[in-house]
Amino acid sequence: MVNQPAIKKPGRAKGRRYLGSEIVFNVILTIFVILCVVPMIHVVAQSMSGRNAVLSGSVYLWPKDLDFSAYTSVLNDPTMIRSMWFSIVLTLGYTIMAMVATVLLAYPLSRKYIPGRKWLMVLILIPMYFTGGTIPNYLWVKQMGLIDSPWSLVWPILTSTYNTIILRNFFESVPDSLEESAKLDGCNDWQVLFRIILPLSTASLATIALFYAVARWNGYADVRYYINSSKYYTLQMKLYQVVFASTSSEVTQAEGGKTMVLADTIKSASIVFSTVPILIVYPFLQKYFVQGVMIGAVKE
Repeated sequence: MVNQPAIKKPGRAKGRRYLGSEIVFNVILTIFVILCVVPMIHVVAQSMSGRNAVLSGSVYLWPKDLDFSAYTSVLNDPTMIRSMWFSIVLTLGYTIMAMVATVLLAYPLSRKYIPGRKWLMVLILIPMYFTGGTIPNYLWVKQMGLIDSPWSLVWPILTSTYNTIILRNFFESVPDSLEESAKLDGCNDWQVLFRIILPLSTASLATIALFYAVARWNGYADVRYYINSSKYYTLQMKLYQVVFASTSSEVTQAEGGKTMVLADTIKSASIVFSTVPILIVYPFLQKYFVQGVMIGAVKE
């Protein structure tokens, strides 16, 4: 009887290669997560540490000599609280207006029967690659009479070309048969948009809304350029001033004594204070964000 050589199954080798690449990917991803999370943990630990521990440089990932004087100083600063509320109102209003403008721009660009939409898309793409720069933008805002006005933080950045392209591509992926059926039933373009397109675009809309909200919340450069009154300072602008301040501040304790709070702990507490609102909102949009990122990744 002749022994036949064993036949190797190609699936096992392929499975090992896939497992190996998955392990490498997870290791790299873990390293990136650590690089992002560790600095934030250090900032939180430093904001809760005592003055002597911070001065000695012994604070790393766990607070030492637990002390909340820095947070007390931040919360007792009326300008910080006012800037936080102004940032919340500004972010909400801007996000709503930006979403309305982006939807009204992306929807016509996604309809193939509209003439000239390709040329309009070219005109929208040109400023994305070629911009006038800071000085022309400032002169434009000044000529519009928006200097030292909250509207200077809204109108110049009302729409994003990148977000418009994402939303247009998603609108184009909606089957044309749905629109044709709706129009046969007597729906006009507005009814098609609000009754069919938008309900099917929840994940994409939530993702883009998160992009707009985070961008506006973290923005401070335009506040520096266009705003002169401190009452219109956003929380990030206030944080910018705190981070680059070189002086210490005094905080009155419960027993009536006074202690010096280091500028480093004030900076750390301000950073944590400005990050908390986004951390509160993000979990509610996380599922939509993941779905929005995966849109178009898998084709049926």
